[in-house]
Amino acid sequence: MSGVFSLLVVEDERWIRRGLCETIDWATEGIRVSGEASDGEEAMRFMERHSPDIVITDIVMPVMDGMTFLKTMREQKMSSEVIIMSGYSDFEYARTALKNGAFDYVLKPIHEQNMLGVVRRCVQELDRKRKAETEINRLARSARETLFLARQRLFEMLLTEAPYSPGWLPEQMKALQIELDPCRIRTFAVKIVDWGDKAKTDRDRALILYALCNMLEETGARFGPVVAFPIHNQKTAGEADVAMLHTECYPIGRQEPGIAADLPRLIGQAEAMLGVRIGIGYSGEASFGRLAGMFEEALHAAAYWFYEGGGSLRGAEPIAGAMQTDLPYCGPAGWDSRFASALKMGDARLLEQLVRELAEHLREHRAKHLPLTIRRGLKLLFQNVNQKSDALHRRSNCGDGAAPVPLELPPCTADAIEDVLLESLSCAMPSERPVRSRKWIVERALQFIEANRNRMVTMNDVAAHLYLNHSYFSKIFHEEMGETFSRYVLRSRIAAAKRLLKETPLKIYEIAGQLGYTDIRHFTKMFKEFEGLTPAQYRDHGF
Repeated sequence: MSGVFSLLVVEDERWIRRGLCETIDWATEGIRVSGEASDGEEAMRFMERHSPDIVITDIVMPVMDGMTFLKTMREQKMSSEVIIMSGYSDFEYARTALKNGAFDYVLKPIHEQNMLGVVRRCVQELDRKRKAETEINRLARSARETLFLARQRLFEMLLTEAPYSPGWLPEQMKALQIELDPCRIRTFAVKIVDWGDKAKTDRDRALILYALCNMLEETGARFGPVVAFPIHNQKTAGEADVAMLHTECYPIGRQEPGIAADLPRLIGQAEAMLGVRIGIGYSGEASFGRLAGMFEEALHAAAYWFYEGGGSLRGAEPIAGAMQTDLPYCGPAGWDSRFASALKMGDARLLEQLVRELAEHLREHRAKHLPLTIRRGLKLLFQNVNQKSDALHRRSNCGDGAAPVPLELPPCTADAIEDVLLESLSCAMPSERPVRSRKWIVERALQFIEANRNRMVTMNDVAAHLYLNHSYFSKIFHEEMGETFSRYVLRSRIAAAKRLLKETPLKIYEIAGQLGYTDIRHFTKMFKEFEGLTPAQYRDHGF
């Protein structure tokens, strides 16, 4: 760590407050307790005189509660990281607190290891920011080859509402040769939805990000000053991989950025040249003072990959109203507790049911929420599962035995999340019966095909019947059966036709109808391509 961080503890119950201050060895963690307060109002008076790096606060307090305290802090641009303490019954408040800029939350009753786990992550983030701030000032004075990294550090700070003194930003922009108009900025968030086959190592990914930034800057430069850089911020982890800032050299009143017309071509180039599939979202135009808010708009627009897959370009303007009114997504009632219990019991069948319940809940609610709201809600839901799972593990094993495998939000679309979760659980659980094996999927698919022999069943029909993403189902079917879905269906229909031609007196058009073919000419053509004979020749020659 680069230094000691200061801590303020805000809690109305004195015994809890004193316990947090005195029972944890803060000095070992590189933390100094600089103060304590019994409510948000007292805490604000302390914050006006001091600037603690970390604040641990309860939500439910008299005079000024934790939520109001957090909002007041953010309104006054105070940069302290806030950790919320919340009981199970107040979990919705914790969700709202995170939406309003809290670093994380810890469930009551407070366990020292839970608290330390969150605090240590917070310290790591603060340490990273402190190093980044020092590094920015150093890099701004270094040679031209460091500009890329220096710009990245600068704008990452601005995108997360890091406070800065008046006059500091123009100085840095001049030193880093940034020509953006500070009054006319548009932000772009780029999400890599599929990294493809080229990103096998962390170094591969870093090189792809660097190349993608160059491509974005080359495209943007045709329309005005531009800066593109990778995103490594912990709070937006998984939401965007690259950010781009751009000043449009067109009249201010123009509604669509000129660059937007060229970005679909760039999306295609990224897939062809780098092997990655991306989605891009962009904000409205405003000044540097609104940079963090504009980036939030771009993130919401880019997040439509979760509903649509990659390859999309979307502006935030049509969803601006929904962003203001969209409520947090919470998942099915009590799902986190039920899932944690099923994990503890190792009940594969119940876990499968719970994953299906969550997937069905997502299907029902995706029209009611923005995709980024859904993903953030799922991330929070899975974090809560992990905390409750850890608590159950400690109570039953007294700390002995293998710790439960954390539940992670997979980087996949909403349609595929059920299958990805089931497959990851199958691999993680030491169970004789996998949660949902590939063999199970293919068996159900074959049963559905056989039951619908009298109509033309498509791959999308089967995938929908099994609640699977069609691309995922196609991959599983091909790997398990050794041939594509369409090839299997054709082969099985021809086999059934051959059997009917030899064993029944049915006319050829009747056989075609039984197998789902409405056009006898198409049936005859398919049969001949597969067998080298027409159906009539096959019957006449007695094969």
